[in-house]
Amino acid sequence: MQLTVTPAAKERLARYLKADQKLVLDFDDGVGPFSDLGNCSLDVNFKFIILDGSQPLPADFDAHFSSNLGEIYYKSYTKPQYAEKMKLDFEPTYFTMPLKSPLATLCDNVEVVDLTNQQFEHLERTTHDC
Repeated sequence: MQLTVTPAAKERLARYLKADQKLVLDFDDGVGPFSDLGNCSLDVNFKFIILDGSQPLPADFDAHFSSNLGEIYYKSYTKPQYAEKMKLDFEPTYFTMPLKSPLATLCDNVEVVDLTNQQFEHLERTTHDC
């Protein structure tokens, strides 16, 4: 799988991205420490999660694919929810970050969650951007 982050999305994410980080694209299925199902929507929910490079990934995030931002981790059993080619964009009119494949929109608005400097066991749900 491959994810392309458009220049507009890169600009939107710039305030969160720094050197030595781990990036996660989580299909929020209610499993794992990043899950807060229904937090921003009751529809299909993907989260773009930013972690410190030194933070260990939870065991659920056992696979990765490439992107123009670096490796993106995900839960391997959720692979059917992704597409072989994906694009993360920023839509300034609606202030959304859609995730699209060449055939369909996978998610109208990917939630951005900055979890740098946080422990997974004690997540504060105030750091999301949706």
